[in-house]
Amino acid sequence: MRKKRPIQRSEERTRDATLVVIASEDQFAVKQYFDLFHSTRIQFHVLETEDGKSSPEHVMARLEKYLDEYSVGAGDQFWLVLDTDHWIEGSHLPNLVEVVKRCRQKGISVALSNPCFELWLLLHFADFPAESRLTCVQIGELIRAKTVTYNKTKVFNLPITQSRVSEAIGRARERFNPQDMIPTEPQTGVHLIIDDLMRKGIVRIHQ
Repeated sequence: MRKKRPIQRSEERTRDATLVVIASEDQFAVKQYFDLFHSTRIQFHVLETEDGKSSPEHVMARLEKYLDEYSVGAGDQFWLVLDTDHWIEGSHLPNLVEVVKRCRQKGISVALSNPCFELWLLLHFADFPAESRLTCVQIGELIRAKTVTYNKTKVFNLPITQSRVSEAIGRARERFNPQDMIPTEPQTGVHLIIDDLMRKGIVRIHQ
């Protein structure tokens, strides 16, 4: 018998809250980012990497394990948040393509970032860099130049506001190409997770 959905109960939240389950290759940043949001109707549940197994196959397996163990509510969403980074190099690329195909077959959404999730964070404070071949470390340096104290393990310290999230969504949307199964140029699909929720006023940044 499957476990009940891992809804966190509170007086503010409705009992039929929708779960947005996100499996991520990241250990800190993705969970801390989505913990910034507040909603009475939506709960983000991030399955972050805790054992160093961050390959697309391992991230997919983590989400499949969740689906095997827990009940699914009407409207629940399931996402893989992955970086292209070194997963598009050499023999890694076919594995990433296969994971994306499996997700599509199972109705799981994918939010890929080229090169990495840090690009999505940067878009809260600046437009896309002019240089198209930056590494994740270099993108982190650009974030730090805008925020001074950026630390990937402490995303909760970033000065992210409601308006900055809206700006990031707009910037990401302009560059996003839904036809790219695996983006080869800088772009991010993370905005897809919250774009509709933000426009409808369902989620907001904690003030």
